[in-house]
Amino acid sequence: MSISEFMTEQFVIIRDEIINGIPSRVFDSHEFIRFFSKRFETKYVEILSSYKDEPFRNVHSQIGKFLSEHQEGLKIKSIGTIMSKNIFGIDNSNEKWEKTCL
Repeated sequence: MSISEFMTEQFVIIRDEIINGIPSRVFDSHEFIRFFSKRFETKYVEILSSYKDEPFRNVHSQIGKFLSEHQEGLKIKSIGTIMSKNIFGIDNSNEKWEKTCL
């Protein structure tokens, strides 16, 4: 199962629990991934392990793409990019999101 298929299956949980569980109105993809990977730890690891080359980069870019393609349904909007630490503690650019409905 791809990350996109999994996220589609878990859409309501992603919107209602993960996105609404992020305490601030504005967040970035790295923060979303931290909440997502905690909520779905087993599946997250399973999907990562299905990639032989650059598993984190591949999965995380697909997560970002899913957020971008489902902004309206997830009740978020892209408001540019920001530098923040990824899961390895390395600063890099990623998407910045704002909740459109609290």
